[in-house]
Amino acid sequence: MPARTFRWAVAGVVLGIVLAACETAKIAGGHPGPQNPPVSPAPPAAEPNSGGPFGFASSGNADFDSWRTQFASKAAASGKREATVRAVLDGLVPVEQTVQAQSFDNQAEFVKPIWDYAKSAVSPTRVSNGQAKLADNITTFGAVEAAYAPPREVVAAIWGMESSYGGFIGTDDAPRVLASQAAIGRRKDFNEGELLAIMQLIDNGSATRDQFRKASWAGALGQTQFMPSSLLQYGRDFDSDGHRDIWSNSGDALASAANYLSAYGWRKGQPWAIETRIPEGYDYSLGDGRKLTVAAWKATGLSPATAASFGDSDTLQAELFLPAGSYGPAFLLFENFGIIKRYNNADSYALAVGLLADRLAGRPDLSRPWPTDIQMLTQQQAKDLQGALNTLGYSAGAIDGIIGRGTRRALQKFQKDRSLVADGFPTTVMLGKVLEAAAAR
Repeated sequence: MPARTFRWAVAGVVLGIVLAACETAKIAGGHPGPQNPPVSPAPPAAEPNSGGPFGFASSGNADFDSWRTQFASKAAASGKREATVRAVLDGLVPVEQTVQAQSFDNQAEFVKPIWDYAKSAVSPTRVSNGQAKLADNITTFGAVEAAYAPPREVVAAIWGMESSYGGFIGTDDAPRVLASQAAIGRRKDFNEGELLAIMQLIDNGSATRDQFRKASWAGALGQTQFMPSSLLQYGRDFDSDGHRDIWSNSGDALASAANYLSAYGWRKGQPWAIETRIPEGYDYSLGDGRKLTVAAWKATGLSPATAASFGDSDTLQAELFLPAGSYGPAFLLFENFGIIKRYNNADSYALAVGLLADRLAGRPDLSRPWPTDIQMLTQQQAKDLQGALNTLGYSAGAIDGIIGRGTRRALQKFQKDRSLVADGFPTTVMLGKVLEAAAAR
């Protein structure tokens, strides 16, 4: 879901991730013809002497009401039609702050081991449903692939990850959740910008107020979960009916996702990653984010794990990626991996999209299993690890309980200085060694 990261500060391979989207049964697909979107209701009549010049009825929350009155004036001053401002903002009641906080804190990218996330992302049901969707919509995918850079399996994988191929697009009202976040000051400018984008989409006829009543808890929209500003900038009217209907028109949704990836620089014909075999005794500290040519990586002893060769990629820059340290599969990541992250800035999400795309394209499964028997750190243990690494002079960054790239690099340096396997993977055993060293200091 483009531009929708709310706790996406360099997530790295966040070792806590779970797939939020549910597996769904196959649904009717295909590229629908021109659709008549629902008609937006007439804005409610203003109540005199309430809610400032727009006459909004009170929501029962004084802080929210004050913010709404000020924002409505700002929106009108920016050129948005008064009727649209009313239609978007009137009748809103803020989401309870504790509910919002729990939604942010329980984002899929941050709460379960990566192998649980990957297992859900590439489940047999999701793969078989995706292959059926590719077959049922072969004309649509062919046209989208011809018009944009990403291959059809990557676009289909994003479709599957974001809404189970259109099976679930959300039940929240986008203006309500965005206004709630803006009113309490959580990325206020960002969320106000998204509300202005909604108003512009309504004003220019791209969408209706009613369509925005089906969104995610964070305000993301449609089958490919675009934030409103992304729909405004990258949305495509695939069937030329005058609407960017990513809610019910799969062609519009898929073309919009493909256009988004193309706009961010998808390298056509290049892989997103190649699973790699690591030789015994390898220096895992090389997997610290550095980029080398594939030829240089081969010189360190790396070889493809399932493919016959690395293909014509010797001159391409790649990064060694160790999502489970020395205990699980390893990958050489290419520039397209970073492009997938523009959709959702988490390594775990991009990895899941890539793995699902490979399965949809009929490529082999991973050669090395995930280490599901390893006990992962709790959030408090992760904070303890970060604090101890900082105490020892290895900068792990903020003590937030999220094992991102900064924490892993700090742990790698600790491991390398002590002649340990420097894979940056935070097991409970490694936590014990770090805490012991910090206590001794």
